[in-house]
Amino acid sequence: MRKPSGIPSAIYLFTLAAIALLGFTSPALACSCLWQGPFKAAIAQADLIAYGEVTKGSGNSIDLKVEEVLKGSEYRSEIRVWGNTGELCRPEAEDFPPGSQWIMALNKITQVPDGGFDPFKPNISYGRVDDYSLSSCAVSWLPVNEQRVSGNIVAATRWQYLDPKKTPVLMDVFMKWFLGEIDDVTLAEAARPQTEARKLLNNTRMFLWQLERESRDAD
Repeated sequence: MRKPSGIPSAIYLFTLAAIALLGFTSPALACSCLWQGPFKAAIAQADLIAYGEVTKGSGNSIDLKVEEVLKGSEYRSEIRVWGNTGELCRPEAEDFPPGSQWIMALNKITQVPDGGFDPFKPNISYGRVDDYSLSSCAVSWLPVNEQRVSGNIVAATRWQYLDPKKTPVLMDVFMKWFLGEIDDVTLAEAARPQTEARKLLNNTRMFLWQLERESRDAD
């Protein structure tokens, strides 16, 4: 960019630096919240904790087919969950593609701010009353794949939602932890990197769990 005539070079360079700095920091200024920690910390703040599968996404929202309610009450078989609009402390809706399964700690939308919902542009908004939102200020979502739960459940460094070094834990193990039947230490041990022997043991447990579920379904 050429410097306009009549403007001292020092002022011009300072102005360019300020513009660049604002451009760099503006995304961070869009959302500001304190880090609340792992999924364990998100449980207390959540109105609803649900396990389910994403059926579709539209704009900054997703529809979640509820398979099981772990905390709270929800009688609808499918709920709408709203994500980020560029200025909210929420994850991007596109991070939750159709067909993916999740355990989510959700907050119910009880009030919409002025201008938060435009019926003529419903795909991008704050959300609707009685829908839910998902916070990015804590580990509020855990991916589930083949009945294995990933994510930082009991420990997470700042802004770390998923630690690739940790081993996914069986859904059965997660549920026992959630219900208080096993403690944080036991769950953390289950998430440690696995040796081949541990992998074989977990795969055997998974196979037996699948047989038991199929037997119950057959009855």
